[in-house]
Amino acid sequence: MHEKISIPIKDSHRLINAGSLILVSVSSGNRSTITPIAWHMPVSGTPKLVAIALAAKHFSLELIETTRCFCINLPDHTLLDRVLYCGSHSGRNVNKFVETELTAARCNTIDCLRVEDCSAHIECMVSDIIPAGDHKMVIGEVTAAYCLKEIWRDDGTLDPEKLSLIQHLGGAAFGTIITSVK
Repeated sequence: MHEKISIPIKDSHRLINAGSLILVSVSSGNRSTITPIAWHMPVSGTPKLVAIALAAKHFSLELIETTRCFCINLPDHTLLDRVLYCGSHSGRNVNKFVETELTAARCNTIDCLRVEDCSAHIECMVSDIIPAGDHKMVIGEVTAAYCLKEIWRDDGTLDPEKLSLIQHLGGAAFGTIITSVK
């Protein structure tokens, strides 16, 4: 049997949080922002609901509470430097679309901008916002979802060999998934 070590409780989420990093975009009038999020998940099949966790102090949360909509964008590893910029600067102070040279495009079903440079998008209307400690869990009902044709397989899944999504491993550590096992 292999030896197991104790993990500090403060780092326990890193054991299960190796999912794809997403960019959440939100806009209200002439204000917009892009926020990288590692804590997200589907929460219902019918209706199709997703959840994102945002720190209560985030400018993006403020805009989401006002507009009641947001867009989930899936960046690939080639956008990592721009994703890191978005995570280290507040949309209160800078226009992240301009500063990162990410392309803003209108969403199809909601009044919001999406990050056109990303490979896939999920448009959402806010269903609920739930306090969760120092974060708020934003529940969004999916109104549209689309991706690049070449990354979608016939079995209804993304092809990891054609799309190298950013995996946040914790802190400043990132990786990718490069192959399917089944």
